[in-house]
Amino acid sequence: MSTYDSDPAIDRELQGHALDARQLADAARHYADSLAAGARTEDADRLATLVARVSRQAHRIDGMREIARRGQYPA
Repeated sequence: MSTYDSDPAIDRELQGHALDARQLADAARHYADSLAAGARTEDADRLATLVARVSRQAHRIDGMREIARRGQYPA
């Protein structure tokens, strides 16, 4: 997955976000694979934690982009 933003701070956030999204995908695959053996609370909790982190990052990136846009185009 390639991420890039011309603002270095946003680009750093995107890089971290991409890494966490990959970790979430891996955790989801692991959870799905382990369901045959029975769902484990620990695995579900890990998924929930990763989902919350990815969601917070997405909101933070959106906010950073909005602030950057306002700085470029004053009202």
